[in-house]
Amino acid sequence: MGYDDQGGFRGGFRDNDRGFNREPREMHKATCSECGKECEVPFKPTDGRPVYCKDCFQKHRPPRRY
Repeated sequence: MGYDDQGGFRGGFRDNDRGFNREPREMHKATCSECGKECEVPFKPTDGRPVYCKDCFQKHRPPRRY
């Protein structure tokens, strides 16, 4: 750790340790279990487990604790 050439603080992590240089995820087509809308998810859907679109996922997500 230390300072970079421009005077900014530089942490001890390389970019790829934080996931910035990761290859794009493979997306899988799915149908939302609640509204029936087609969506894409970053995992392969499993039979018997619900898949939600972005909007419906927000409704099913537990409230955040601060």
